[in-house]
Amino acid sequence: MGVLCLTSILLMTLAPAPLTPDQASNLFATDSGSQLDAIFDTKVSPKPGVWRYIYIHHSRTPAGNALTLGQNTGGLSDHFLIGNGSGCIDGEIQLSQRWNLQSPASPPPGTKGIDPACISICLVGDFDRSIPTATQMRRLNQLVSTLQARFRIPAESVTWVDQSNTPAAIGRYFPADAFRSQLMP
Repeated sequence: MGVLCLTSILLMTLAPAPLTPDQASNLFATDSGSQLDAIFDTKVSPKPGVWRYIYIHHSRTPAGNALTLGQNTGGLSDHFLIGNGSGCIDGEIQLSQRWNLQSPASPPPGTKGIDPACISICLVGDFDRSIPTATQMRRLNQLVSTLQARFRIPAESVTWVDQSNTPAAIGRYFPADAFRSQLMP
């Protein structure tokens, strides 16, 4: 009886904290395209015609995840975050509460606003100093292709800012031409 009580106490101590409303959910960094269908299992159902653009930028930090990058702003300002292996798994896609509730993104530092019909994706990293990981780029391609197909977002509506030294941009070492060539028309 004593062993069972001690085991129960140990299990309760080691149990993770319950999910909070502002916590992000994760998709692990596997290459299964069908796994990305899980991004549409949201608390508020995605409605056709609401999302017309996709905006991509970097965090301009060497590491991070949805919790750490959103901690000073009351939650992640983006809909999706893709990890670089420092702070979360390389290529891990984290869905924010904004996506779960189908709420507009908040503008990243360095911008005045973001269109409410824009899906915002943040890649962890400082692409003014280094390139994104190959896994990040593969997962970004998968995520953007999935969103383009679902919401019929044309390639010209997938945007980023070509500027240095701001988290609102994509950074000078982001392979923009190679990425653009892989977008759905």
